[in-house]
Amino acid sequence: MADNYFGAMLVNVSSMELSIVNLKTGAQTERVKSTVAIGENIYNHEEIDFETVAEAAEALRGFLQVIKDYGVTNYQLWGSQALSTAPNAEFIRDQIFVRTGLSIKWLSLGEESFVRNEAIALKFDGYHHLVKKHAAIIGLNSGSATLSFFAHDNLVASHNMKLGPVRIKEVLQSLRATAPNPVDVLDDYINSKVDDFYRFLPERLQTANNQVILIGAAPLNNYFIPKDEVSFTLPLKQFNEFSREVIGASDQYLMERLHLTEENVELVLPEVLLIQKLLAVVHADKLHLVNLNVLDGLTTNQEILAGNQKYHFENQILAAANDLAQRYRVEPHHMELVRHFALHLFDQLKTLHHLTARDRLLLQVAAIVHDIGGFIDTHEHYLHSDYVLKQSEMLGLSAEEIQIIAAVSRYHSTRTPAEDITHFRQLTPEKRLTVAKLAAILRLADALDDAHQQTIQRISVSVRTNKVIITAFSDDDLSLIRWAFNYKAQFFTDVFGLQPVFKQRRLHK
Repeated sequence: MADNYFGAMLVNVSSMELSIVNLKTGAQTERVKSTVAIGENIYNHEEIDFETVAEAAEALRGFLQVIKDYGVTNYQLWGSQALSTAPNAEFIRDQIFVRTGLSIKWLSLGEESFVRNEAIALKFDGYHHLVKKHAAIIGLNSGSATLSFFAHDNLVASHNMKLGPVRIKEVLQSLRATAPNPVDVLDDYINSKVDDFYRFLPERLQTANNQVILIGAAPLNNYFIPKDEVSFTLPLKQFNEFSREVIGASDQYLMERLHLTEENVELVLPEVLLIQKLLAVVHADKLHLVNLNVLDGLTTNQEILAGNQKYHFENQILAAANDLAQRYRVEPHHMELVRHFALHLFDQLKTLHHLTARDRLLLQVAAIVHDIGGFIDTHEHYLHSDYVLKQSEMLGLSAEEIQIIAAVSRYHSTRTPAEDITHFRQLTPEKRLTVAKLAAILRLADALDDAHQQTIQRISVSVRTNKVIITAFSDDDLSLIRWAFNYKAQFFTDVFGLQPVFKQRRLHK
């Protein structure tokens, strides 16, 4: 029976949590929270205080005891993306392992947003009704906010903004020591940051009204959501009244009114000011508070991985990749054809590559975004693609997976990992081989539309003893494509040991 249970632990900037769930039913058996805060100063670029490691380790040992008491053998410890950015994060990670035997798996912002979206879709009853029209999920973390936009049941864009309540709180503390009107200055500061973010949203999203699902707003959730309920629909008029009350209130009043501790009350004003601005940006029609967080998302994701949920979310990852490609003005017809060819090659060459379904997804994302560097300069655009992708947070992808996609994009054109080994060493040997295989496949797919003219619409693949025959169906002159194919095929031979052979079959003889 214990095999059906999973223990998820999450270390955040300001707290640590444990959730034990039944993966078959999705029911939560136990929830434990520790207020040990090991990273509240990281937004000032300060190191995590080693003195708090002992407290964190003690809390984690308590979590492990709870897990043991329930007989749970399947569990994992995650660390938030914000914590992973601390200068000494890896030292802390090692010390936690030495003291508890638990290895922290760092999350990316994209993963945090993705698993929260999963939890909302499966745990919030109003989700499917809301996303049928126009809806926006606003997710607040300590130092960031994520906005995911939906229309007609599909994700259309997901953007991260490095602005969250804890980060804003630190700005407010500085302003109170230096500015005569700190709240007004803080409001201007938030407006400027959000306006900069707003400029990069697609035009179609800048004017659409949205039903808003808000997660991560602890003070609002604690005050408005009834006990034992997951959500509460808050009229905008009521939220605005609440905001005016908060802005003019003392900390002591808020502690009594909202039942907050002295540590948490400092986050209320920054959070409310940020939410006010974000609701204006997304043209909120209505506000739905949902009391789910990253930890709920992690347990929901485990239910999906265990095969106990039929709903899968890979389309959100692909939609976010398409949004990124549109932002950098990737030519859509070439991108779509390369994606189609790459997936066809992957599926027909399974006996050669022995890669996973997740690798197939990474290839698909790479096919969508591999040309984004052309926005900067078409000359050596693959190098620019590599840089841009490494600096991007992509929904649903880990930091390592983003590195893989960036490397595949870097090597889709002319360079090879063997020529660039210093750059390539950041990944494990196993992951380097994955990059090489995916890049070799993407190279052939890209060569089949080298002129960006879509002169080939269909291909067939045949694996022989020492060669792979790729037949292109087209009535056009394919001299350029043939030359590009033969040039790019050498890397495929180096990786797989088989020579790709290009053949043309005319559609009309």
